Amino acid sequence: MLEHLSVLVVGGDASVRIALNDALGEGGSAMFLAGDVGPAELLASSAYADLIVAVISDHPDPPALLGACRDLGLQRRTLAIGDALDRSAAQEAVALGVAGYITAGSDASHLVKAISHVVDNGVILDPQAADAYSGQISLDFGSGLKLSAARAFASALELKDTYTGGHAERVTALALRLAEEALLDEALPSEALEAAFLLHDVGKIGIPESILTKPGKLSDTERRVMQTHPILGEQIIAPLGLPQVVHHVVRHHHEMWDGSGYPDRLGGEDIPPEARLFSIADAIDAMTSVRPYRRPLSFEEALAEVSKEAGTQFDPQIVEVAQDTFLKGTIDLVQRPRK
Repeated sequence: MLEHLSVLVVGGDASVRIALNDALGEGGSAMFLAGDVGPAELLASSAYADLIVAVISDHPDPPALLGACRDLGLQRRTLAIGDALDRSAAQEAVALGVAGYITAGSDASHLVKAISHVVDNGVILDPQAADAYSGQISLDFGSGLKLSAARAFASALELKDTYTGGHAERVTALALRLAEEALLDEALPSEALEAAFLLHDVGKIGIPESILTKPGKLSDTERRVMQTHPILGEQIIAPLGLPQVVHHVVRHHHEMWDGSGYPDRLGGEDIPPEARLFSIADAIDAMTSVRPYRRPLSFEEALAEVSKEAGTQFDPQIVEVAQDTFLKGTIDLVQRPRK
């Protein structure tokens, strides 16, 4: 439960109030305002709230409510609840910079996850909202909207895979740092490369939660299903008109230098350099993160394991750059997950 959290709810019916009270438990508190609240009352009430829940699924003018939150500087602590069929509302929500968007009808446990994620990590779209958003949005590089969307897609996984909280942001920071040092022609630091790293696992939205969150070893069948996520990811981003670098990372970040990876069993320099670089950062973050079935390695231990796989799993030249980069006293550049 979300103890000691104060939530301001704008709009919604009794079902929203019941779900929210269940989510907050005895330690939290909630204040409820009518959906047609004016800016002055919204600003005054928000002063006492950690989070604003804007129920736009039954609001006569959702953009007006979300726009008011933005105009008052409240968007970064606003979670919107919208109609699953209202594609324009999902697009509008992210365009206005709200911290979260989930679909109406979510049960208490789903609401808890969404609220917790917004409070702890920022932007989140649930899978249904992400799908609605992807069906409408056209991403322009340099607009800032592209990275907001990339973070929203990446964060959609947080509601499904509770073992990898914060992974997309952490591994993106690691991979961008590595890209700054490696200076590969196809993997120079850029907004497009950052989006590619954030979106690398977006295909896991289509993987069953029973597989994503299984605490033990996957069966052969489950493993084959899991290994479809790069292909699913490329299908998800296909309509968005993103640069090739994004497609390369999404599809090929599990290829291996010796050709034994997936999905296309590429090997050596046939693997796009941005994917080769990213796979090293991905492995480091995975090994240093908390998992229910093993202890996390130290950063130095993870680097040693990566070095053992140079020439087998990883590009040996990029491994050398990683050793030089991450052993310079700068390995605390990302926050590790809480145990």
